[in-house]
Amino acid sequence: INAEYGVKSKIEDCLAAVKRWMDQHWLKCNEAKTEFLLLGKNSALDKMTFKPSVKFGDSEIVPEQFLGTAGKTLGVYLDGNLTLERQVNSVRKQCGMLLKNLWQVNRCLDKPTKILLVKQLIISRVDYCNILYAGLPNKLLERLQKTLNSCARFIYNLHGHQEDYSRYFKETHILPIEKRVEFKICLMAYKIVHKRAPGYLMEQVPADDGAVVTRLTRGNAHPDSFKLKYPKLSSINASSKLRRRRPSVILPEVWNRLPLELRSMDSIEGFKARLKTRLFVEVFGGENCPDWLLLS
Repeated sequence: INAEYGVKSKIEDCLAAVKRWMDQHWLKCNEAKTEFLLLGKNSALDKMTFKPSVKFGDSEIVPEQFLGTAGKTLGVYLDGNLTLERQVNSVRKQCGMLLKNLWQVNRCLDKPTKILLVKQLIISRVDYCNILYAGLPNKLLERLQKTLNSCARFIYNLHGHQEDYSRYFKETHILPIEKRVEFKICLMAYKIVHKRAPGYLMEQVPADDGAVVTRLTRGNAHPDSFKLKYPKLSSINASSKLRRRRPSVILPEVWNRLPLELRSMDSIEGFKARLKTRLFVEVFGGENCPDWLLLS
């Protein structure tokens, strides 16, 4: 109980500090419009022994119901258990409406124009903050993949569901949703390792300075400063699906599998090009691809 009240008092102290800072800089703080979101497992929320409300200025804020636009932050819809089901459904709805409008002018567009419109209007929405989709259940990822399948049907004038969309995605250079999420994870990890990410990210996901790699050509161990440190999880935390979705866990797990030659590249544009080639070959296969790019 003391711990619960301690968390509540820390939140109120933080809000009070924000209000003081805004007052000092002549900024208006509307306490009544501030949203309070209560996140956690249902089993944990049911065990709460205090009133879930916080005091902000002269207003007392109670948790919002996750309905309508409540719980929307930076364009992402949150839910009480962080399943991101609301966000996935919102993206599907937006993309479906856009595709419906594009089908109205389908006959007036050639294939290159369709590909351009799909990538700019549809896939950009699927990719927005898609690193949050890492570790989600397959049933949610399949919903987003169905949106990409609908894009392929629009581009190639396909009617009805197809058994396999691989050849259409290969021709248009569109990666499936799992690989798109992996691409974003690796890109964020690259910025952390190469000191191009915000400080708070580098604190949450630190580099593994003690890592070593063995060069098979000479048999000597050389330091590998391009790895991320994998956090130690207890036996309880290791089995938690929500904790395994944390950036401090998912980023090292995906990033450290990449070959050193790819992780140590200086140019971020070159890294993105090589990484997309690697992911593309993993999904669709390819020839004339360097062996080191596919090694893990």
